[in-house]
Amino acid sequence: MQDNKVNVICDTAITQISRGDREALSVIYDHMARMIFSVAVAITGNDADAEDVLQETMIEIVKYAHTYQSGTNARAWILSMARHRAIDLVRKRKPTVSIDETLSESIPDPQSEVSQTGVLELLNLLDEEEKQLVVFRLYEELSYAEIAEMMRISVAAAQKRYQRTIKKLKKTYFT
Repeated sequence: MQDNKVNVICDTAITQISRGDREALSVIYDHMARMIFSVAVAITGNDADAEDVLQETMIEIVKYAHTYQSGTNARAWILSMARHRAIDLVRKRKPTVSIDETLSESIPDPQSEVSQTGVLELLNLLDEEEKQLVVFRLYEELSYAEIAEMMRISVAAAQKRYQRTIKKLKKTYFT
């Protein structure tokens, strides 16, 4: 229910921004900055780049608010924008800090019996897309539909890829 509330709030704010109300951007920042930052850290591998992505995402929200279709998934629209900015940044420059080091500093292990070191070792076995799936699903608690929209794949593909990734982790951890 909380996710739906954030969607409604962000949907309204984006509509206000498209009508020229730049103050509405602070509403989006208040509700989405942590999620945008987490997605960016997972992709870029460091806090400095993630902050750049957060700023660029806020600018793009203002720039492209007129293209947003009110009533759709505002949270996924914003996080998709952040994901693309982060990927673009990684393509332009090599990260100086590994994603594993950054994850240990910024993303807590959600009530797991596995130590944080163990989680990081397991994440190190995954490719970038698989890491993103785990972060989106477990840490950001995004739905498969939101993940699919952000990654521009079908919902079924998001589910299947996530299931394969978890199976891969379980196989490695329990064998």
